[in-house]
Amino acid sequence: MKCASIDVGTNTILLLIVETENMQEIADVATTVRLGEGLKETGYISQDAMNRGLQVMQEYAGMIAAHGVEYVSCVGTSALREAGNGNEFSDLIRDRLGIRVRIISERDEAYYTYLSVKNDRIVEGERFMIVDIGGGSTEIIAGDREAFQDFLSLPAGSVKLTEMFVRNDPPAGSEMEAMVAYVRQLFDRRFIGCSDVFVGTGGTVATLASIIGECEYFDKDRIHGLHIPYGAICDAVDMLQKMNVAERRAVKGMEKGREDIIVQGIVFLREMMAFHHVAECVVSAKGVRYGVLYEYIAGEGSR
Repeated sequence: MKCASIDVGTNTILLLIVETENMQEIADVATTVRLGEGLKETGYISQDAMNRGLQVMQEYAGMIAAHGVEYVSCVGTSALREAGNGNEFSDLIRDRLGIRVRIISERDEAYYTYLSVKNDRIVEGERFMIVDIGGGSTEIIAGDREAFQDFLSLPAGSVKLTEMFVRNDPPAGSEMEAMVAYVRQLFDRRFIGCSDVFVGTGGTVATLASIIGECEYFDKDRIHGLHIPYGAICDAVDMLQKMNVAERRAVKGMEKGREDIIVQGIVFLREMMAFHHVAECVVSAKGVRYGVLYEYIAGEGSR
């Protein structure tokens, strides 16, 4: 049986198609849509962003049909939760494509990310802390092999931080200082020392890994499970924040459409690791879309 999951995020819409018998991947696609563009200022998803989202969802619906997928689960995260017209977008997709977009809570988003790591071989320790840096929010999750234990959803993601603080290209020092001061006051000491392994997931972390690995193209198998030392993350910030958007676009490993928000995302990761006294980040190139299907296929416990 073939199943699909779609993760409608603030910056990216992702599609995963698998064969359920052995969780064999048939397709794993991510498209930058910037659904949450301008959301911080207006409180609504713009018509242009809705149109971009619909176009990508139409493409995904075509892929789903072409592969003969029998089950589809589509979830919406931060942008759809926060927007005054989030339900309007989900209704549009349902009416046009017959796909139900389930707008999930912060806890559900964290739980699905937890499942994606729990069911993965990259985590060697018993206890793990996960940071999922999205476009509109960031989830911090604590858990182990047995249970999802705790989570915190922070109102900060790569797109939101960019819209809140950055006006210059490259960002001015004062802008970055203000952003760092903002994110530092969001952290919670209860997660310090709660884990054996620190796992990073989401587009920021995947792109960072691709840049460090100097990947000619996105290669999930190459970056998944990569261990990135804290020092390498600091070096990446130092390099990228001096560049303008056009210069970043030419950096090997840079995901198209992420060049204007990548610095803010990596700075957030750097500050989080420093606060929690973490020496390295293990990269997970999976995330919510995998957790959604793990729950369906394995019948994981209730949220």
